[in-house]
Amino acid sequence: MGNISVSSLFKKNSLITLALIYIPGFLFLGTVLFIARANGIFFETISRDPVQVLNGKPYVGIISNLGILFWSSASAILFYSALIVRNRKRPAKEVYFLVFSGLLSILMLIDDFFLMHDVIFPDYLKINEMVVYLFYGLSAVAIFLRYFRIIMDTDYVLLILAFILLGLSATTDEIIAFGIHIQHPYIVEDSFKFLGILSWFSYFTRTAYKFVKAAIV
Repeated sequence: MGNISVSSLFKKNSLITLALIYIPGFLFLGTVLFIARANGIFFETISRDPVQVLNGKPYVGIISNLGILFWSSASAILFYSALIVRNRKRPAKEVYFLVFSGLLSILMLIDDFFLMHDVIFPDYLKINEMVVYLFYGLSAVAIFLRYFRIIMDTDYVLLILAFILLGLSATTDEIIAFGIHIQHPYIVEDSFKFLGILSWFSYFTRTAYKFVKAAIV
């Protein structure tokens, strides 16, 4: 039996892949550990699930967590579909539509997951959350106008419903601020938000499937 070495166990491409995965991974963990210790924060406070850290019940935030999963799934589907469509030499507009929609999905995922417009922007960066809503709105309108013909050839009703539902969720707090009473505001706000995310995921999943199917036939 010959000598076993790293080079005999892994091909060159495999070693490159491992380096691209684990070097950034270790750097990230090391950076988090350094920042945590510098600020007197236990590493497990950052590494563990919030429900465990705060001794909460396992059902706490379940609807929010499901929303995060739908954001993540939509983003992954859009980017993988864009790669397939590009490799199959489909029209560039289809590729860019999928890519820009995926980028917007990731931004909203990050916002939702890290409470950007709810906490980070208003409390720490002193940026009004309406500025964030305006950015998302303008980005969505820009995509809609730029790829209008493509969207009109899809099940765009789901996309319109996504915009409406997410918009209603975002404006619930503003409606209350105007003195309009809403009984059980979190039921209203979070239900609109979840249904909006679900509509967003459903629309882009169906659209990506349509593009990929056309590309591989």
